Amino acid sequence: MSGINIRRAVIGDYTEVSALMDELHRLHVEARPDVYRELQTRMSLTEYEQLLETDHRFLYVAEWLEQGEIVGYASAQLNVIQNVTLLKDRKMLYINEIIVASKHRGHGTGKLLMQELIELGKEMQVDSVELTVSTFNNGAQAFYEQMGLSVRSSRMEYIL
Repeated sequence: MSGINIRRAVIGDYTEVSALMDELHRLHVEARPDVYRELQTRMSLTEYEQLLETDHRFLYVAEWLEQGEIVGYASAQLNVIQNVTLLKDRKMLYINEIIVASKHRGHGTGKLLMQELIELGKEMQVDSVELTVSTFNNGAQAFYEQMGLSVRSSRMEYIL
């Protein structure tokens, strides 16, 4: 999709970012109501403000310039692993969420957000960019694989 600008999120983006977070959360609630609680709002304004002010958190929006509309959101955080007996020291950029509004998917917006986060990781000289994706989210899994990510581990459960 041409006319998409990826930029750092600002406080004025809250309403649209919150709507995207709500959309993502509804997907999780619908797929796993045994795990996820229904919420009125997934992210409060206070939480959003705190994320914007945290040094090791990075929030981006995809803005459709023609409409002046936020159509995507991504957030990541820098994790530094040091002095852990079992693990090698390393730096990782962990993607907390990446969301493209359902009516805007399939036009390259997610790819632009991922590329921005990968570039951020390169600038920060991290060892890897990582994320977690639910197995019910087949579209996201395929997208991440298309972007060059590979499965490192799987979390399994036995429901009682």
